[in-house]
Order: sequence, then structure tokens, then C-alpha cells
Amino acid sequence: MSVRVVVLAVLALLFATPPVHGESIEDQQWHLGALDAYEAHEISRGDGVVVAVVDSGVDETVADLAGRLLPGTGFGSAAGNGGVRDTDGHGTSMAVLIAGQGRGGALGIAPGAKILPVAAGTDGENFASGAVSESVRWAVDHGADVVNLSLGTPVESTPDLKAAVEYAFAKDVVVVAATGNDGARHIGAPANVLGVIAVSGTVQDGSPWPSSNTGALTVLSAPAQDIVTASPLSVSESGYSQVSGTSAAAALVSGVAALVRSKYPDMSAANVVNRLVTSATDVAEPGRDEATGFGAVAPLAALTATIPPVNQNPLLPGGTVVPQDPAAASADDPADPATLLALAGGALVLAAIGGLVAWRRARERRGPRIEVVAGWEPPPPSDDFWRPKY
Repeated sequence: MSVRVVVLAVLALLFATPPVHGESIEDQQWHLGALDAYEAHEISRGDGVVVAVVDSGVDETVADLAGRLLPGTGFGSAAGNGGVRDTDGHGTSMAVLIAGQGRGGALGIAPGAKILPVAAGTDGENFASGAVSESVRWAVDHGADVVNLSLGTPVESTPDLKAAVEYAFAKDVVVVAATGNDGARHIGAPANVLGVIAVSGTVQDGSPWPSSNTGALTVLSAPAQDIVTASPLSVSESGYSQVSGTSAAAALVSGVAALVRSKYPDMSAANVVNRLVTSATDVAEPGRDEATGFGAVAPLAALTATIPPVNQNPLLPGGTVVPQDPAAASADDPADPATLLALAGGALVLAAIGGLVAWRRARERRGPRIEVVAGWEPPPPSDDFWRPKY
């Protein structure tokens, strides 16, 4: 094929006007592009990984989670509901961000993963320390590879929760938690338990989300503003909502952890944590900072970087973050600049053609725009989170 033919083909695709029927829910999920989710899914989709969502429950009727839910349970006021009732929508929206199927609706970061729903108090009741602690232990004992705690409070941890999280570490489980949404320079429980991946938020331009709680314990950041996800019909008439908060950011990081655990099934939780940390994209001040920790989570880098192993979770006392091996990275680079330029040019042409074709086909498949509830935010746990009893 001559260069002229290739150029004409690209121009034809550029200026062709495919049928446009409005934005789908997936179109409105800006975080998918920010996280290079589609490219990451070519490498891993989270298959074989179980992510426990310890939250308000997960609505089993939500279509975007069809086939993704495992038998769950409930503690505290949610005891006996199997973890599949969710009256405020928080747990459901987090589960969809992790493993949504995107079949005309919301796509998750790890659509191949399974969700283990664990309700730690629902029906308008506040979460309690004991219920959350029991939830974490139960999730670990029932096969969780990752535990998502999209729960952020301004208070310190409790002995029972700290012990539950340490139990998860001992059982080789990755634990992810939200830093909170008060815009304060303070990170409360459960994100302040050492070893937990404490996640703050970013906005569409990649800068820190101003409402994130921040501090020296911040580990990673992820999209947190105007995140579109699915919700129970009792919360949103359309079944979809736009949420803002570090809860969403934590769920997205849990999804990325699932991608890594799926690609590297024999990798320890400590090395998964190290891989997520050392592959992150620096956002604010060079190195680790209070606003975004080690940087924005980067799924593609986490899946592909050559990173030496560690012996323990680098976030624990005595742990050390081991960065990507620069020698391994440079060994894969072409030494000849002319060769590199030629390869880059060819790749750009192929990417333009493939991308435009994929875009055109995707636009043709998508149906009418589905409205989301703009600005709705799932209610976080109240300041009464750490009641001594439930």
C-alpha cells in the first residue's frame, strides 16, 4: 500500500461523520480515559480476583453487576441481608466502579473481577467500628484478594479495626481506603492504619481534588470529581449517578489492584502494593507529597513495569519502596534514534487508523444518552462511625 493511499484512508476516516446518538453512560465516565482503562483491559480485566466491598451493601438488581456478585453477608444492623441490600447507594456505586460490565451502562476498572458484598450497617444506621472490623475479617476468610474500604472519618483508628486490617495483611490481602472529603490536612480511619493504601482524589486536569483529606499518610490519588457510576433505582430514577469523593478514588484504585493481581496471580500483596506505588505518576511535589502521596495510580505502568520484588509491604514500618529497574527499562529501548523515529511514525499511523475505526464503530453502537443525577454524592459515614457497640 502506497503512502498516498494510507494518507487518503486516514483523511477519509477523520472527516467521515458516523451516526451520533448522544453520549452513553460509558462516554460520560471521564475517568476511564484518564486511567487508560481500555488499553489496560487489553492486558488484564481482573479475571479470577475477588474484591470485597465493605460498605452499605451492594444492590443485586443493578444490571451493570450481573454475574459479578458472590454470596455476601452483613454485620451490625445489616446482619442477615446477605450484603445485597443497599438503601443509600454508596456500596453499589463503589462496586460498579470496580467491576461494572459496561453493557450499555457503567464500565468498571476491573470488569472481570468478582465482588464480595459485605454490608457493615445499612437501613439508615451508622457504620460501627465492630461491624466494619468483623466485615474485614469475614471478607478475608471468604476469599477476598483486595478489600475496598470507601470509608473515611476524621477520627483515629480503634484496636479492633487495626487488628482486622493486620489480619488481612497476614493473609496476603491488599487493603485500600479513602482519605476523606473534608479538605482537611488529616487522614482518619481506616486509611490511617499503616499498610493501607490511603487514596486521595484528583480532578479532570489531573490536579489534586481540593476537598480531599490529605496528610503524610496519603499513598496514591485517583479521579474523584464528577464520577459517573450506577446506583440503585431507589437512589436514582435512571439508575445512574454522578458522584464526587475519595470513596470513588479508592474504588478505582481497588480496581487497579485487581488488574495487577489478575495478571500476576502469584504476586504477594506486598509486591502488588509496591507495584502500584512505584509505578504511580507524580502529580504534585516531586516524590511523595501530602496531597497525592506517591502520585496518581497508573494502571498501564502497574501492569507492565519491571519492578524488583520486595519482602514486605513498603507502607509498613521498616518497609522500603523499590522503584522500577532503570536498566530493564532502557534495555528495551531501541539504541538507534533513526530506528526509534521510524517505529514511532509507523505506530502513529497504525494507531490513527485503528483508533478512528474503533471510535466510529463505537459511536454507531451507542444508543440515546442516559441522564445521570448530576451532583449526587453518596452519603459518607457520619462522625458517629466509631460507636463502641452496634
